[in-house]
Amino acid sequence: MDDPTLAAQYAQSGDLMDLCNNEAWLRESTQVEDGVQVEAGLPMKGFSQTIAALTSEQDQQLRQQMKVQAILFTALRQWMESWDLGAGFDDTYAIARRLIRHHLTNPTETQLARINRILAESVDPGNMNPATGKQAVSLLTEIFTQEDWQAMAEAASHSISSRVLSAGKTQPVTTAV
Repeated sequence: MDDPTLAAQYAQSGDLMDLCNNEAWLRESTQVEDGVQVEAGLPMKGFSQTIAALTSEQDQQLRQQMKVQAILFTALRQWMESWDLGAGFDDTYAIARRLIRHHLTNPTETQLARINRILAESVDPGNMNPATGKQAVSLLTEIFTQEDWQAMAEAASHSISSRVLSAGKTQPVTTAV
């Protein structure tokens, strides 16, 4: 995938991990990795040192944060699939994930209590029961502000309109005989 496309996706989501949700990027990355030896090397050294320097409390907090995100993102994906966004799904999902991360940096006491209740259930995000999914969606509706809903709606609308407009530019014009 070209650099401008990657930069646009990163600018939109604010998290490189969101690229893993893009099938085109995954497919292209797999093709690149199939042909050559890929090694993390020096770029991973700083990350490795940072992780090694965490206290056990910091490590536990990081793991808990990742579990909360995994639960909320799983519930979000399932919930958003019912919205029938079609071509606007990926962009809207990326924005929603960024918004969740933002709101989780400073949750209210009520939200924190609800998060702790969800975590207390020892939920496996890959195998979430319907009751936990409903709790997570309820939490998401509480977390998202009116501005967040507007941002998601605009992302969906922009994604779909961009695809329609680009389809009009790339399709050959044929005349009826």
